[in-house]
Amino acid sequence: MSTRRAKQLIYGTLFAVVVFVICAGIYLVFVRPVIVASTPPVCTPQTCAPTSTTVIVPGTLTTFVTSPGHYTFLVQATNHSADYGASGFTYAIDLDDASGTVIQSIPGQSFIYPSQTKYLAVLNQVVAQPFDHAVFVVTGVSWITSSTIGAIPSVGPGQFALQNIQTSVASTTVSVGGQLVNTGVAAYGRVVVMVVFKGSDGNPVGVSETQLSNIAAGTTENFSVLYPNEPNVNPALNQILVYAFR
Repeated sequence: MSTRRAKQLIYGTLFAVVVFVICAGIYLVFVRPVIVASTPPVCTPQTCAPTSTTVIVPGTLTTFVTSPGHYTFLVQATNHSADYGASGFTYAIDLDDASGTVIQSIPGQSFIYPSQTKYLAVLNQVVAQPFDHAVFVVTGVSWITSSTIGAIPSVGPGQFALQNIQTSVASTTVSVGGQLVNTGVAAYGRVVVMVVFKGSDGNPVGVSETQLSNIAAGTTENFSVLYPNEPNVNPALNQILVYAFR
């Protein structure tokens, strides 16, 4: 091989290396970050929380008149995520006129476990003007993985027990009282004891609740739930529900 040919090969190789280094530098500095930034992460149900508040959806929504100008609302909500619960979520009961225009919005907040269906009660609200219908709307959710939030606590072996339940009907109120026993090994920071008052036909005629705090394992707490006297209440059909969060 001639000296001239050898130099051409060397210069050609050096030129190719320089071009490659420049192109690689441009790709790494300018092109690749854009590609990475614009590529959505690969999500699985276990690694990405839901991005929409519509995962928590309403079921039945019942309205009760507790006194003139005062209303109580009972809504059934279901979390359709099996992998995420909500340590807290905010919602509103929107009171609409016949055209669907919101004339009053009543805020609320609660928690919900993965795949849980639960009742929410919004009690004795002052409503300034007549409305046509009520709508349940979730406005914000703090998601938490199923492995962190744990299983749904309920009344049953190893969780909660109800004792000495009594219903009292007075001239102006109906009340349900008794004792809640934490029979499990976990402590709960928030516990809601809800009573759905039912008529002889089994349909709800009212709802009320009380909230307990810091229920340690093995402890017993007294509770009492009051509601304005409803003549159609059948005490034998009242439904007591317990919702708890650590």
